[in-house]
Amino acid sequence: MKKIILTLIILTFFNYTNAQKILTSDITNFWTAYDSIQKANSNKNEILENLFLNKKTEGLNAFMQIKKFDKDDYLKAFEKYPQFWNSIRPNTLIDAKKIKTINKALTKLKKLYPNNSKGNIYYTIGTLKSGGTTNDEDLLLGIEKIVGNENTIVSEFENENLKKMFQFSKTTTIEQVTIHEFVHTFQNDGEINVLSKAIKEGSCDFVAELTLNKKFNSHYIDYGFKNYEQIKFQFKSEMFSQNFGNWFYNSDLSKNPDLGYFVGYVVSKKYYENSKDKKKAIKDIIELDFNSELAVLQFLEKSNYCEGKINVEQIKSAYKNKQPKIIRIVEFDNGNQNINQNIKQIQIVFSKPMNEKISINFSKFGKEHFPLKNIVGLDETKTILTLEIIDLKFNTEYDFYVTDRGTKSIDGYPFAEEEYKVSFKTNHK
Repeated sequence: MKKIILTLIILTFFNYTNAQKILTSDITNFWTAYDSIQKANSNKNEILENLFLNKKTEGLNAFMQIKKFDKDDYLKAFEKYPQFWNSIRPNTLIDAKKIKTINKALTKLKKLYPNNSKGNIYYTIGTLKSGGTTNDEDLLLGIEKIVGNENTIVSEFENENLKKMFQFSKTTTIEQVTIHEFVHTFQNDGEINVLSKAIKEGSCDFVAELTLNKKFNSHYIDYGFKNYEQIKFQFKSEMFSQNFGNWFYNSDLSKNPDLGYFVGYVVSKKYYENSKDKKKAIKDIIELDFNSELAVLQFLEKSNYCEGKINVEQIKSAYKNKQPKIIRIVEFDNGNQNINQNIKQIQIVFSKPMNEKISINFSKFGKEHFPLKNIVGLDETKTILTLEIIDLKFNTEYDFYVTDRGTKSIDGYPFAEEEYKVSFKTNHK
């Protein structure tokens, strides 16, 4: 009998020392400090320090360092967005029921994917800089960017992305977000292409669904299943590209954003369903090498999402043909060494209609060799960009670069080259 009791004590101690902790004290301390600051006419710095920041968890301390925010950021956010803070407050409560659900899911995750993680989950409130990040094994969540809904007041924000951050937050729960983000702590770094990132994100949704034993609710999954074939067709053409903006974090541009999450969710789910060894399938899903195009491709093919063998080179070639290119410069051949110094404009002709935002960088030879005075803009066809230039000097080399940073065609394809150099030299007197 004594041996049995001793064994139970040892097991209990072992489980306790290896247990992950869920910490919410930062939330309680935040609102205590917030309430005191609202009543105070002075000494707000000291109140914030004494009631909140001096008591912060290791998680919040790491979060503030990683995302680079401090006491002044808190005080500015309090002053600028009072209606936001008051409206989101009820949603920031992480009660015992939610914690129990999350702990249950974490226990199931250890059964599905045996691991020795001792990472803690820190629920914190930041200054709207980030919804969360990882710190080694720990998960750090800034819930002020997670738990809003249609009743949250966002009209005080100047930033359009902040104004829109809760427009699709009606269904996803803090439990789902927590498990999704915690799975990221086990994944390999990197994402070589759109397909890689889709699986990396969507697989976390799928694992959250398995561990919570509840359908993962989100706008992109609902919309994705209703438009399944259309999304698959479009995704296949872009999956080996780095055109992330068409598939992730694009609520400012798309009525149905983040569809890369949906594709990755479906691919992961199909991979799991098509695998005989379910435990190995979970290991494959979580430990996929996201920096290997071959590993990601093989994972996709085993899922049978695309229903058959995939011709990577053909897909890449077709995608490249759709990317906008510079066809010519109207005033001279690029690289010409004998340009009339009296020209006043440069017209760049693109292969297809472009979005207005075209990225142009300075000369690598220095500012004195940068010829541009003003970007006039695109013509009616959206294919010709007119640039006004400075008064040119005799016998001088000039150059600038059109880059792929934000430069896209109207149909969403990024500029074909990382940098396209436009250069010329003026003639002698």
